[in-house]
Amino acid sequence: MMFYVRTRNMKKIEQLSPEQLIKTIFEPLSEQDKSLPSRISQYILQGDELEVLGDFDKLCQTSKTAYKIYEYMRRPCELYSVATFSKTHEAEQARLEFYRRWTGTFSLEQIIRFARVFATLCDHLPFVKVSSEKLPTWFIYLLYDGLITTLPTYCENEEKIEQRESWTIQQLHQLLEIEQIGLGENLLFAIFDRQNISVLSHSHFKYFFMINGLLSYIQEHITLFKQLPIQGLAILGQMDQLKYIQKYMELQLPLADFITMQALNTNKQINQLATEILFSLPSDIIQIQLQHFLTSGSVKQRSNAAVLLARIVADPIILQQALADETNKTVITAIESALTRLESANTVKRQSDLVIPDFEPLIDTPLPISARDLLQQNFQEFLIGCEKDAQKEIENNQKNGLPWVHLQERYQLLKKTTSKDLDNIFEYLNGKIEHSILVKKIKKNIDFRFLLRKKRLQNLPEFTLFHLLRATILVEGPTNMNSEYCFLNMYRKYDVIRNFDLRQIADVFEKLNYYKGIQSIKHIQHIIAIPFLTSDIFHDVYETEPYKLWAFFAENEFLLDEALGFARQQKYWFDSYVDRINAIKILTLFPIIPVKYVTYLFELALDEPKQIRHAAQDVLSAIPNIHNQVEQALSSAKQEVRLAAAEWLAELGNKNSIEALIVALKKEKREIVQAAILIALEKMDEDISRYLTAKQLLTAAQKGLKGKKSADFNWFDFNLIPTLTWQNGDKVDTQIIEWWICLAFKLKDPSHPLFITYSRLLSEQSQQQLGEFILQSFIQQDTLMPTIEEAEAQASSLADKRLQQYMRAYQRYPKHYPHYNNITYEQVFDEIKNEILANYLGSAIKAKGILSLTSGIKGQIAVSLITRFMREHSQRRAQIEAILEPMAYSNDPFIIQLLLSLARRYRTASIQDKAKNLVEHIAQRSGWSTDELADRTISTAGLDENGLLILDYGERTFIASLDDKFKWQLKNAEGEKLKALPEAHNSENPELVKEAKKQFSNSKKELNQLLTMQISRFYEAMCAQRQWRVEDWQKYLQHHPLVGRLIQGLVWLQLDKNGHIVNSFRPTENSRLVTNQNDEIFIVQNHFITLAHSALMSSTDIAQWQVYFKHHKLNQLFDQFNHPLPDISKIDDGIINDRLGWLTDSFTIRGILTKLGYRHGDIEDGGSFYGYYKYFANYKLYINIDFSGSMLPEENIPVVLYNLYFSKTPGFIESAIALDKLPKVLLAEGYANYMAVADASNGFDPNWQDKLIW
Repeated sequence: MMFYVRTRNMKKIEQLSPEQLIKTIFEPLSEQDKSLPSRISQYILQGDELEVLGDFDKLCQTSKTAYKIYEYMRRPCELYSVATFSKTHEAEQARLEFYRRWTGTFSLEQIIRFARVFATLCDHLPFVKVSSEKLPTWFIYLLYDGLITTLPTYCENEEKIEQRESWTIQQLHQLLEIEQIGLGENLLFAIFDRQNISVLSHSHFKYFFMINGLLSYIQEHITLFKQLPIQGLAILGQMDQLKYIQKYMELQLPLADFITMQALNTNKQINQLATEILFSLPSDIIQIQLQHFLTSGSVKQRSNAAVLLARIVADPIILQQALADETNKTVITAIESALTRLESANTVKRQSDLVIPDFEPLIDTPLPISARDLLQQNFQEFLIGCEKDAQKEIENNQKNGLPWVHLQERYQLLKKTTSKDLDNIFEYLNGKIEHSILVKKIKKNIDFRFLLRKKRLQNLPEFTLFHLLRATILVEGPTNMNSEYCFLNMYRKYDVIRNFDLRQIADVFEKLNYYKGIQSIKHIQHIIAIPFLTSDIFHDVYETEPYKLWAFFAENEFLLDEALGFARQQKYWFDSYVDRINAIKILTLFPIIPVKYVTYLFELALDEPKQIRHAAQDVLSAIPNIHNQVEQALSSAKQEVRLAAAEWLAELGNKNSIEALIVALKKEKREIVQAAILIALEKMDEDISRYLTAKQLLTAAQKGLKGKKSADFNWFDFNLIPTLTWQNGDKVDTQIIEWWICLAFKLKDPSHPLFITYSRLLSEQSQQQLGEFILQSFIQQDTLMPTIEEAEAQASSLADKRLQQYMRAYQRYPKHYPHYNNITYEQVFDEIKNEILANYLGSAIKAKGILSLTSGIKGQIAVSLITRFMREHSQRRAQIEAILEPMAYSNDPFIIQLLLSLARRYRTASIQDKAKNLVEHIAQRSGWSTDELADRTISTAGLDENGLLILDYGERTFIASLDDKFKWQLKNAEGEKLKALPEAHNSENPELVKEAKKQFSNSKKELNQLLTMQISRFYEAMCAQRQWRVEDWQKYLQHHPLVGRLIQGLVWLQLDKNGHIVNSFRPTENSRLVTNQNDEIFIVQNHFITLAHSALMSSTDIAQWQVYFKHHKLNQLFDQFNHPLPDISKIDDGIINDRLGWLTDSFTIRGILTKLGYRHGDIEDGGSFYGYYKYFANYKLYINIDFSGSMLPEENIPVVLYNLYFSKTPGFIESAIALDKLPKVLLAEGYANYMAVADASNGFDPNWQDKLIW
C-alpha cells in the first residue's frame, strides 16, 4: 500500500508546473506565514520579492523557530539520507523532483536563488556544519540536499547517480562563476573538503565523486587538484582525494609527485594510503620521485623519503650520496637507519633464492558404488529423524496454539525424494552432472544435510576434496557458499581439509568453478587466505609441514602485499579484518624471507606496538648477523627505537653485541633504556655488577628522585620502607629503594627483569622483607573500601528515599514486587550499607610495576597473601595477573606449586592461561618440562625424609607425623600422644613457641592443599598416559615423604622401551613394589612407569587388583578399574549420545563437571552457553559435554544432557574426532564424566523436550 501511495504521489508531482513544484516544496512554511510559499516561489522563479529573504531570515532568528521550520521542511540539507522508500510527504517528493529536473527545467540563476532560501534557514542551525569555508554556504547546502539528503544511503552503481543524470561538474562550476568570477577555481573544495565533518557523517559524501565529468575536470585542473592540501584541505578530505586517485589509474602517473608528497606526509593515515598508491607505480618512477624529495624536501620529507627508499630496496648509492651532502642531524640519522635496513635486505639477497616446492594436484576419483548404499543409509536415518521432528512440531503446535510448519514441510519434501533422486545426487558427487542440472532434476528444495551424516562417506578411502566441496555446496546452499567465510567455516568443520597443501585446495576450487557468480581465480585465493590472515589460530596446523601454508602465499604474493599495506586491499576481502600481524607470522614459516618485505619489517621491528614489533623481530631474526643492524639502532634519536633495539639484542643473545651495548649504556640518559641495556648485557652473561655498585645506585637514585612523582602514586608511604641490607650485610640507603620503587612504577611492568636483578643484590632476608612490604602495600591500596561508619552515614541519608521508591513500586505493581509489601526501614538501611561496603574506593593497577620488586618474597607468605586476595577479590582480574607475573622468577616451591595449581584449574580463563604461561617460563628457565617441574617442586609440608615434623620449643621438642589416613599425630619427646601443642612454659622463649605453632599451622594448611593438588595431578597424568623415567619416579615420587605415601594408593604399570606392559604393581609401605599376587618386582632403569587403567589392562588383571585392594583393606586415591571404554562400534561420527534426553538441572550438571575440572563453553547471544569442556594439554584435545543450555547469571533450571565428543577446538561438534583415534584412557574417563552427569540425573524422560524452559 505504501509503495502504491508513493508511486501515485510521484506521478502527481511529476505533472506539476515549475511554479507549482516550488510552491509544494515550500508549502510547509505556511505553518508560520501563509504568504511565504508564494513569495518564495516568485523570488526563485522571477527574481522578484527580494525582501522575502530578509523576512525569512527574521523568522529564523531564534533557534527554536528555526528548528521548527527545519522540521516542517522535512530536514533539508541533513547529512543523512531521508530518501527512504516510505517517505510520502509531498514537499519531500517535490524536492526530489526539483533535483531530478535540474537544469532541464530551471536556469542556473533560479537554482542559485533556490539554494539561497535553504541557506537562510541553515545558517541559523548550528548542527548543520559547513564542509568548506572557501565557498558560499548556499552552494554547500545545495550539494548537501541534492547529493546526500535526497539520495538513498546505498547505491549499487558507483559510476552514475540515478535521478541526477543531468547534473554535471561544469554546471556546478558555472554556478560559482555566476556568483563571483574566479570562484569556480574553488569547486574542488566543495567535492573533497571535509572541514567540520565527523567520521560518521563522512561516508555520506560518496555521490560527490560520481558527478558527471568530475574525472576529466580534475585532469583539466590538475594543478588546482594538487594544491588542495596546501590550501587547507581537511584530513578526511585528503583521504578522499587519495582514494579517488587510487580508484582512477589514469590519474596516478600525472600525480606521481603529488602522491609521493602525500606518502611523506606526517599524518599516518595519509602517508599509509599514499604509500599504497605510490608502490603500485613502476619502481623507477617511485625511486626518481623519492630521490627528488630526499635532496630537496623539508626535514621531515627528507627523513621519510629515506625510509621509503629503503622499503623499496633502492640502490644504496642514492642514500649514500644524500648522506654525504646532508647536514641536518635528524635526516642523517634517518638515512643511516635506512642504509642499515638496506643492508639487511641485501644480506637476504645474497642468500640462495627462495625455492617454492611443486605441489601435486588432487585427482577427482569417483566414489565406489558402495557409497551409493551409504548415501541411502544416511538418507533413511535422516528421514526417520525428520519424521519425528515433524510430529513433535505438530504436538507442540497443538499444545501451545502455534502455527509452525517448517519441520513438517521439510519432512514432506524429503519423503518425496526418490531412489532416482539419490542416484542423481550420487552422480553429482562424482562430477558426472553439474549442480544446475541436479537442481533441475530433483525439482525440490530438500535438506541435504544427510549427505555427510556420521562421516560415512568421508571415511571412504576414495573420498576426496572434490566430493567434500560438491557436498558442501548442496548442504550450505549457494548463498552461504558465496560468503567470504565459507572456506573458513569448512576449514573449521572438516579436519580432512587441513591435510592438504593450500595450493591443492585452490586448484580444486578452481576446477569446480566454485564461485560461479564471480568467476575469479583471485577471489578464490582471497577466500582461502582469510582463515590465515584474519587469525593465527590455524598456523600451528602446518607446524610439521609449513610449506603447505607458505608456498601458497609465496605463489600469491599479492595477498601478503595487501595485508601488509604494499597494495590496496581488494573488494574480495569483504568485511574481513585482515591483520598484518598474521601476515608477518606467515612470513616466519618461509625458509627465506622475500627481499621486498625486509626493510619494512625492520621498521616494524623497532617502532611499532609490542605485538607487531615482536612478530617482525621473529621473522628478521633468521637473517644471518642481524644483530649488526640492530646495534646501529641503539644510537637512534627516538627513545622507543633505542629501547626496542636493546630488548631485541637481549632476545638475540649474540655476545658480539656486548661492546655496542656497553658503548650505548655510557651515552644513554633515559632510565628505561638503561634498564633494557643492562638486562641485555646480563642475558649475555656479562657481569653487570660494576654498573650496580652501591655508590652508582645511590647516585642514580638521588638524580632520579629529583624528578616529579606521579600524582597517581601519592598513596604510597615511602616512610614504611623496611631497613634492608646488601648481600655483604651492609645497610642499603633508603633513597635507593625509594628510587627503585618510583622507577618500577614508571616502567609499569610487573615482571621487569631489571628489578628482579636489583632485588637479588639484597640479602635473602631483605628480598623477602621488600617483597612482602611491596605486595602488602599494593593489596592494601587496591582493596580500600568504605568504613562501617561511612557506609552507615550514606545509608542514613539514602534509606528514606529508597524505602518510598520500594513502597510506590509495590503499590503500582504488586505482582512484580511482592517482596516490597512488608519491607522495613532497617532492611533498606542494611541493603544500602552493604552495597556501599562492597564498593572499592580506588585501584592500585596503575602501580603494577612496583610488583616487579616482589619476586624474592617468602613462599609461604606470598601464597597466603595471594590466595586470600584471589578468594576475596576474584573480580580484580588485572590485579591478580599482575601479582602473579613476578612470581615466575621465584624458585620457591610454595609459589611454584601455587602457579601449578592455578594453571591446572581456576575459574577465570585468563588467569589460568596466565598461570600456564608463567609455569612454562619457570620450566624453560630450569630446563625441565612442566610435568618435571611439578614433580621436582612438590612441597613436603615441613616433613623431613623420615616423615617427621620437628617442633622446637627450646626446652622441649614435639614431633608431628601422619597416620595412614593422612591425619596429623602429635607426640612429645617421650612418645606420648598429644591433642594439641601446649602453651609455653615461663622459662621458654615465647617467640620460639609462637614460631613452632605457626609452623605446625602452616604445615596443616599446606598438607590439605598438597593432597588435593597431587591427587588431581595423578588423575590427569593417568588420563594423559604420562610416562616417568624410572629414576625420576623413584627420586621425586617414591622417596618423597608425602607423595611416596600417596602413590601407595595407586596401581602402576612397568613399560619396556617400546611401550609394552611388563608388569603392573603397587608401591608398599616398606618401599617394595609388588604385583597383585604380592610378588616383589624390581624395575629395570631403562624402562618407564605409567599409571594403570582398565582401558589398558586385561579383565583378569583388573579383577585380581580389585581383589587385592579388598583383601588388604586399602582404598585407592581414585578409581582406576571401573571406567570401561564405551562401545564405539555403532558410533561413526565421533559423537556419543547414548544418554541424550536424560533430565537433570543446571546446578547439578555445573556442580559435577566443575568439580571434575570442566569449564563452561563460550557465552553466546543473551548470555547463554550450551556445554562444558576440559582441556588436556598433552594431547591438545578437549573433552566436550553438551546439554540443553543455561544462562549467566545462572539460575537452577531443568536441563537435558546431550552429547559427549572430543575435539581440537572447544565446543565445535562438527569437528568431533573419531573415537578410535583417541587415547584409550582419555576416552574412558571422558565417557565416565558423561555417565557421572547421567547417573546424577532423573533418568531418561521421553517427554524431555517439553520440560525445557527455553
